[in-house]
Amino acid sequence: MKTLIFDFDGTIADSFELVLSIAYELTGVRQVSNQEIARLRRLSLLRVIRDLRIPFARLPNLFLRGRQRMHERIHEVRPFPGMPKALNELHASGYHLLVMSSNSEQNVRAFLRANNLESYFDGVYGNVAVFSKAAALRKVMRNNRIEAQHCYYIGDEVRDVVAASKARVEPIAVSWGYQDREALAKYHPSALVSDPKELLNLFNGR
Repeated sequence: MKTLIFDFDGTIADSFELVLSIAYELTGVRQVSNQEIARLRRLSLLRVIRDLRIPFARLPNLFLRGRQRMHERIHEVRPFPGMPKALNELHASGYHLLVMSSNSEQNVRAFLRANNLESYFDGVYGNVAVFSKAAALRKVMRNNRIEAQHCYYIGDEVRDVVAASKARVEPIAVSWGYQDREALAKYHPSALVSDPKELLNLFNGR
């Protein structure tokens, strides 16, 4: 059986506007223009943090408080159009579906439950360290007895592609999330899809 491990924010959940709003509240960073946001989406998360002059020492506390704020407003987040159908059909086709996210398990499960998606997933792994996704992937595979050659990690950021490659899992990048398509392409994911229907077609052919 093939296993598909999904990132959450920017892959399943269209949470960018909420995350941006919370980031403004917690960091005090000035609001940036749409043009500036487009530029930042071409950069790695580390570079974004540097460009916005957020001290690295503040990050653990910011991530913790951000997850707490998101829990209070998780009802504002919706799945990307087409994702519920894609997840339903992948589950019905016999794929083993998991979620692994830097967001909290509590937030992910609350979202999945509210959108009738929870039954499609056999496990949710949250609170993954933002810059340690490769180690987290290996742990998830070890705990579920998943062989790397039968596993795919689906995410919307460069760090997702890099983590999957380090864990020897096939990286599938989606371009509807946080990071720019051209930025993702530079890291050579196994596939780069622009629509959930395209994602469904990709796995229906495997």
